[in-house]
Amino acid sequence: MTAPNNKGKKYLTKFTPKQQKFIDLYTSKYGELSATECAIRAGYDRDSAHTRAHELLDWRKHPEVVKKIDERMIENKELWLVDKEKHLANLTRIGQEARAKGLYGVAAKCEELKGKAQGFYIDRNMTLTKELTEEELNEKILKNFKSVDEYDAFTKDLKDALYSGQKVTDIRQKKRDAAAEDEREMLDQKFSGVTKRRDN
Repeated sequence: MTAPNNKGKKYLTKFTPKQQKFIDLYTSKYGELSATECAIRAGYDRDSAHTRAHELLDWRKHPEVVKKIDERMIENKELWLVDKEKHLANLTRIGQEARAKGLYGVAAKCEELKGKAQGFYIDRNMTLTKELTEEELNEKILKNFKSVDEYDAFTKDLKDALYSGQKVTDIRQKKRDAAAEDEREMLDQKFSGVTKRRDN
């Protein structure tokens, strides 16, 4: 690490030019640029920028750099703090700039957000439930089940699920698996009979 060049300066500096630029970038572009990107823009070699950034943010290796960054971040926090007036002013400014550029969708969105910030719009979700009459229930059953056998199979599965603690879908899957296994066995028997006849 090279020490800062204080030759001929009225005030002594604690930081090298690269360190100073890193501090400036890191604090002014906080959240926009990564620490590595700040180190690259400050002039550190791209291959070692990640390591340099990590070292510069380590208070054990560079306590003065970390202290300066912390001081700047405290100052910036006051500037970045969002309050309702500042938020509305920014939305107004962005909306005006967008309108001037012909970006009417952006301008409309800014107006909407301003309205939401002031409480003009309230998002509401409503879930409506109603009891079905016996006729409506019968109509839904007939629509979902094409035959009495299909309805009986479903109600048997439902009954089994309710009293066994299993899910209807699990019971149905077991039945499908069992039916598929039965079909495989039947086909195996059928083909084994064919191969025996050929052998004779």
